[in-house]
Amino acid sequence: MLQHPAAVRAAFEEGAATLLRALRAISPEYWDRPGALGEWTTRELTAHALRAFVTVEGYLSAAPATDRVLADAAEYYATALSDPTAHQGVAVRGRQAGRQLIDPVGEAEATIERVLAQIAATADDEPVNTFAGQITLIEYLATRVVELGVHTLDIQRATGQFAELHSDTSTVVLAVLIQLTAPVPVILALTGRAALPDGFNALG
Repeated sequence: MLQHPAAVRAAFEEGAATLLRALRAISPEYWDRPGALGEWTTRELTAHALRAFVTVEGYLSAAPATDRVLADAAEYYATALSDPTAHQGVAVRGRQAGRQLIDPVGEAEATIERVLAQIAATADDEPVNTFAGQITLIEYLATRVVELGVHTLDIQRATGQFAELHSDTSTVVLAVLIQLTAPVPVILALTGRAALPDGFNALG
């Protein structure tokens, strides 16, 4: 399902604002404590969350890595996660990025301001050359809303903050994730008819 451009742009902007609020609220002692995912510190988790921005910046200027053309955000995830080592690679990159993140809040502010300006000046259908294939800006941005939203929740939980997202952001996150899994178990869980299976993970 193709994402509505205005909704995706609003979701990303609101997600950026929520992330910044969360980062500004973190006490110094939390940065090098374990994050909510267990494998990263809060600093490393923040560095990974910021990849929601830096990958947009990098892929917009990248040459095609493959001749594959991706229809939408769901196909991007299906392709990217088809590699059995995908999650391991993500973990390694998060730790590497964390070592380079000296001033988390200041660097986040600068990165987010720069990338939001770039996105505002870029057409919805501009091609983005990801490692998984070429995709339009809006559909790739929808995947970044997912990453931004989920990892903002991780950061909030890891640092004792109330976990929350703007409704614009959570709407797009849910719209993408529901395409990656069987909808019936989710419907049953949301209506109190059955619990989700153990280990249920749309990004598994």
